[in-house]
Amino acid sequence: MRFAYLITLRLWKQLLRDRRTLGLLLFAPIIYIIVFGIAFGGEIEHEPIIVINEDSDTQIMRIELLPGPPYINTTFQDVSSLGAKIVESLNNSVKVDVTISSLKYSDTKELVNEKQYKCAIWIPTNFTYNLASFSGQNLSIKLFLDNSNPQEGGVIIQAFQEAFQEATGEFRENLKLDIDYAHGEDSTTLDFFAPAMIIFGVFFFSFILIMMNLIGERKGGTLPLLLQCPYDKGQIILGYLAAFSVVSMAQTTVIIIVARAMFDISFGTTFAHYISLYIGAVILGWNGLVLAIFLSSFARSEFQAVQFVPLVILPALLLSGIIIPISQIPLIIRWVCYLLPTTYGVHLLRQISIEGYTLELLNLDLFAMLIFFGLFLIGSRFTLKET
Repeated sequence: MRFAYLITLRLWKQLLRDRRTLGLLLFAPIIYIIVFGIAFGGEIEHEPIIVINEDSDTQIMRIELLPGPPYINTTFQDVSSLGAKIVESLNNSVKVDVTISSLKYSDTKELVNEKQYKCAIWIPTNFTYNLASFSGQNLSIKLFLDNSNPQEGGVIIQAFQEAFQEATGEFRENLKLDIDYAHGEDSTTLDFFAPAMIIFGVFFFSFILIMMNLIGERKGGTLPLLLQCPYDKGQIILGYLAAFSVVSMAQTTVIIIVARAMFDISFGTTFAHYISLYIGAVILGWNGLVLAIFLSSFARSEFQAVQFVPLVILPALLLSGIIIPISQIPLIIRWVCYLLPTTYGVHLLRQISIEGYTLELLNLDLFAMLIFFGLFLIGSRFTLKET
């Protein structure tokens, strides 16, 4: 037992002397639990919708059969606008933010297509009369829904159903919902998460791959010898990037092929969609590679390198819109989302696979990922040192 005690004592002394490792051991769990708690601490709320309410108060006729003459008693009953009650209930819901509009329904659909709103709702003329009157006809409320994120789409439908039930009560058997979709009509949860998980997988594997390799080459003496050569550091960095980019591209190819073949995940309808998806994933993989080069100088061992996982990979998973929509992340930490290259990669790949977008040169998400790549590349020249 004395030998085991001596080993334990040696390791404790080694940890206490290594302030960098000790700091990571204490700091990384704090970052992990804070990010996890904030990301999953709330529900989806305040989804922007636009409502056209053409309904108004009405008067309906009630017919009562009597046992004697005149045998029929006719009365008229005033009924307040059910459309107004639905709108009021929606206004009281925290799940949606309602904008009342006098535009045409076709115009509000364009606003949904332009991503200004998640849903357009049209309550037609004489809605109350048709729903409440004995002589009223069956009718429908039209919804135009952006279901590119099924989580948000489901919350909006739920909010409307709750508002309708609260407002109409007994008058709900005549109604049907006429739902059209701007995007994602047939999207499943797997279709929604697949592009994001491809991005995360490519970024994660690229980051870990080159991080561990550089730590091994630094400990083995190969990297210090390369840095002593009379060549610019940029050439050394580009050499590593060129070599590991091939590996990253191979991993990207395997992930896309297996996801399509085994789980029938649709990443688009044309070859251009798949090429666009592949380009976006590869560029984000480059970001993971160059970020690992940038951070590798701050880790002296594989153990320290592992501590970067909760500091880099977990925020990339929880704050990039992969699981929780960015609009639902608290404002106090939402700014961090826009400092992560994975945020732009996730948005780009979902546009391609769900909305049928084809990559263009002047794409904001693509431009942002290239900027991050350039910044990490420049930073690597300053952090990559012999010791």
